[in-house]
Amino acid sequence: MDKALLKQARRLNLRNGGPNCPIPPIVLMTDDQRMPNPEAAIPALPRDSMVIFRHYDHPRRFQIAASLRTICRAKGIPFLVANDVSLALRLDADGMHFPEYRALTDPGIYQRIPEYFLHTSACHSLQTIRRLALLPKQIRPDSVLISPIFATQSHPGAKPMSNNKANQMIRACQQANMVPIGLGGISAQTIRNLRTSALASVAGIGFSVGSHLPSR
Repeated sequence: MDKALLKQARRLNLRNGGPNCPIPPIVLMTDDQRMPNPEAAIPALPRDSMVIFRHYDHPRRFQIAASLRTICRAKGIPFLVANDVSLALRLDADGMHFPEYRALTDPGIYQRIPEYFLHTSACHSLQTIRRLALLPKQIRPDSVLISPIFATQSHPGAKPMSNNKANQMIRACQQANMVPIGLGGISAQTIRNLRTSALASVAGIGFSVGSHLPSR
């Protein structure tokens, strides 16, 4: 991770999320293919980070998740589990992350997780955000990951959204009191284009690999 990226992410977080924002500036998404050794990446994260554990198909999924939970707890970094409520409860995670399809096909999932959980949702369309905004405030996601902001290696054929679409989705999040996070192609170079954005945080996989940033 580049120091300039972290500096800009912190600026976005303070300006658009405020001093009491529940989501930190940096959100690391683990990935089976692009992050085979997440235990090595997380210790180098700054303290104002958050980890979303995905590694959906790894044969040692529980063992890796348990190890990352221990590392995150020692650093004071929130640890969220993606799309697996039982695993999140077993590890005493800090929250849950759900892919977009869960919001569309199973919106009741937000009622089946502990109220104290921090929870986020992936969104690729304005319609999904509007669906989430209709949920009762007490179970509505704390934050929404809007993607793809830029072209990304995770989905090489996916076309990044226009600035107009991204801004519409960000405004819809703000109106529903859900923190907007930018995901997809975030790097030290592309984040320069977000200087005037209303995003409050940025998320990614590749920008955290090989990080050697000082903790805060």
